[in-house]
Amino acid sequence: MAKTQIKFVPNTQKVDLTLIDDPLAKKKKDLINKEVSQLSTEILSDAKYKKQVDFYKTNKITFDASLIPKFENHALKDLFTPEEVQRLLDHGHMTNILSKFDPRLLSPIYVVRLNGKPELFVFDSMHTLTSIAVLVTEGLLHREDAKGNKVVITEGLNFEYPCWVIDTTDESFPSVAALYRNGEGSKPWGPYDYHRVYVRSHDFYGNVGPNDTYKLAAEKQKVMVSANSVPLPKGHPDLGMLGTFSHIEAASDYKANDMDEFKFIMDTNNKYWRGNNDASMFGFYGNLYQGYKSLGQPTSGTTFDTFLDEIHAIIKTFFVSMPELKSATVAAYKDWMQKQGKGGTTPPHNCVLSLILKMYVRLGGSYPVLSDVNMFVYSPSSNVKIDLYDSLPLSIRQDVNTHTL
Repeated sequence: MAKTQIKFVPNTQKVDLTLIDDPLAKKKKDLINKEVSQLSTEILSDAKYKKQVDFYKTNKITFDASLIPKFENHALKDLFTPEEVQRLLDHGHMTNILSKFDPRLLSPIYVVRLNGKPELFVFDSMHTLTSIAVLVTEGLLHREDAKGNKVVITEGLNFEYPCWVIDTTDESFPSVAALYRNGEGSKPWGPYDYHRVYVRSHDFYGNVGPNDTYKLAAEKQKVMVSANSVPLPKGHPDLGMLGTFSHIEAASDYKANDMDEFKFIMDTNNKYWRGNNDASMFGFYGNLYQGYKSLGQPTSGTTFDTFLDEIHAIIKTFFVSMPELKSATVAAYKDWMQKQGKGGTTPPHNCVLSLILKMYVRLGGSYPVLSDVNMFVYSPSSNVKIDLYDSLPLSIRQDVNTHTL
């Protein structure tokens, strides 16, 4: 019986990046310094927030301004860190602070003063406190005298440091305050927030960052945008539009020495999917690139381009898209693990590529990195082999049998 030849149909859809509200596309002159009235007007337009405000107003609930914490300077020796409140001292974090120490980046020490007593209980910035204590006792802090000469500070733990002081009679408050500062009342920065600051620091001010971190982020941003993959933060209203990308943390893992691979991934994904940016591209194209490079094989040229066309014809013929391929791989991997009497639902990062290469070989293709093809085969005995491919739906395997490259 004659087999149907699969064909690659080039993706010709247009991607208009101007439709995306990309924060990093703005020039410095276009960014504004928001007045506090603009911020309050913005948040009061939020229905849920306004409802809470109205609740307070309706019930005549007001808050005592005299309870707002105040800044005071206090000697280090008067600060105590309650074990019931604080985490263990993180030695690695302390070393990182010291290796990049900059006095301009120090924060105040957050403390609670109970019943007006002189002891101050630290509920946040324990690592800052410890760093300052070490620097001042080891003679690593100085001031300038009237003549501009550096004078090493010798007052030891009598050295006074800015503290954000909360006065209360509630002995449980240090624990409550610590919980609020480190969790319930804080919004941690996500990967996109770091990327945004790195890129703007480089592009606006020429700051390459420690170990060229900011410069590298700016280079990645240019590569992603040129490949119709505009990174956006979680929750951005434009996420999901053609040309957007939500997994900046995947891009952040690539170092300066990996930029050739990173560019290959982004450009190849753009060539075949044009603005449809699924995070599985990194495992799929990254492992493909590494496999070829491990054998000294070229990742460009007519032969390689034909190969890429063929494997993408497989994806489009049998799975339609990368997300659907990923879903099918997850299901196949789970079934394959169950056949071995094991659990596991998250496939390794090279699983999707291996599955497509197994199909490629069955359709008549020849692939140089045999280890990628031969992965995910379980042999409980010498004459029994359980291949991941056999966990694909029967309908897909039957279709493979009726097609050829």
